[in-house]
Amino acid sequence: MVTGNTVVFKPSTDTPLTAYRLTEALVDAGLPAGVLNFLTGRASRVGKTLTESRQVRAITFTGSTGAGEAIHRSADMTTRLQMELGGKNPLIVLADADLDKAADLAIKGGYSLSGQACTGTSRILVEKSVRDAFTNKLVDRVKALKVGSGMKQGMDLGPMATESQMNTVLEYVAIGKSEATHLIGGERLQGGDFDHGYYVTPAVFTDVTQSMRIAREEIFGPVLAIIEVSGYEEAIRMANDTEYGLSAAIATSNPAFAHRFAEDIESGTVKINRTTTGNLVNAPFGGLKRSSTSTFRESGRAGLAFFLQTKIVYRGI
Repeated sequence: MVTGNTVVFKPSTDTPLTAYRLTEALVDAGLPAGVLNFLTGRASRVGKTLTESRQVRAITFTGSTGAGEAIHRSADMTTRLQMELGGKNPLIVLADADLDKAADLAIKGGYSLSGQACTGTSRILVEKSVRDAFTNKLVDRVKALKVGSGMKQGMDLGPMATESQMNTVLEYVAIGKSEATHLIGGERLQGGDFDHGYYVTPAVFTDVTQSMRIAREEIFGPVLAIIEVSGYEEAIRMANDTEYGLSAAIATSNPAFAHRFAEDIESGTVKINRTTTGNLVNAPFGGLKRSSTSTFRESGRAGLAFFLQTKIVYRGI
């Protein structure tokens, strides 16, 4: 709307109310009829009508890589696409890192929004010499986390968004137990207030290898996988060995490694001694590989460019 476009706004069917309230507020403020059009419905029923229509000039989508690929295939050739898709975001912890800070980065990056964040930390690549010390600090912090309703003060993790997502997380926890060493968490909480939501305790696995499913597939839940590496070179190789490239972080006190990481990592968002989650609203945001279409970024001035067409005008005297 800022760039002069009319909008069809279709939120997820799992969480439509916030989008509805935003639309309601704009309409009540005097937005002209037809400028913002709010639509609900399952993607299987209304999605193709939107993505295949030649009246739609551009599609911006946030969701799974699978859904993004389906939209990409169905859209008209002249329809512009902007997509923010999945991730399997790594945090590299080198031997020279502040391990207390690194553990905090893993907690905040891996368990914010109960792990339901596209930029959430999923893989932790830890240098061998500090793996045990880091793991102990991480598990101690996980034990102290409180799971409960976000409407109550002092809670660190809320529920899964849907029963389906909870079941997906529990399935991956079961897979992880068959693949790696399970240290803590991954149980469904029931009884009392927990029966009013889909709560899963934060999980940590160690002795994870690059070929394991919990190291390669997006879980979208509070599950962290610790992978041992021999040093920076192996950490970068493993961090880049994924179909995704959305966000990545490193914990190090060595400026040389920090600069190399920014150059070497295959990721649209790069964090140094910061969590993989969190982005400035004025900074361009988007991924590499199968985390986006690698065309237009979201947010900031670069994000506005997606909604504009360039026209060249020549004038004679």
